[in-house]
Amino acid sequence: MDVRNCPKCGKLFQRLRRDICPACAQQEDKEYEIVRDYIYDNPNSDVQTVSEETGVAVETILKFLRENRLINVSEALLLDCELCGSPIPSGRFCKECGEKLEKEFSSLNTKKDGLNLPKSDKKASFHFMRDRLVKRDR
Repeated sequence: MDVRNCPKCGKLFQRLRRDICPACAQQEDKEYEIVRDYIYDNPNSDVQTVSEETGVAVETILKFLRENRLINVSEALLLDCELCGSPIPSGRFCKECGEKLEKEFSSLNTKKDGLNLPKSDKKASFHFMRDRLVKRDR
C-alpha cells in the first residue's frame, strides 16, 4: 500500500494511478475538459489566452500538453523541447532528441550486459529477521 500526501492539497491518500488525491484528480479532469473544449472551439488561441478565458492555470495547461493529454494543432500553443529548445506540439522532447535519448539508453543497456559482475558464492544466503529473533536448531 503506497500512502502519500497530495502535492496540491496536502491530504493523505492511497496512490493508485496518479500522484494526486482523488479529489484533486477529479478537479484536474474537469479543468482538462474545459481546456480541451475551449481549444476545440478556438484552435488558434495561445496558452495565456486559454488560461485567461478558462480560469485554468498556465502551468496546468502546459502539463496537459507535456503529458500528451492535449494534442496541439496550433502554432500558438507550441512547447519547447527540453533538450534543444525547438518548438514541439506536445510531449517533452522533439523527435530528434527522443531518438538520440533512445539510442543512448539502449547503448547503456548493452554496456550493462557486458559488465563482469562477481558471481555470488553458494554459501551466501538470504537473512531474515525471524532468524535473529528465533534461535534455530541446526
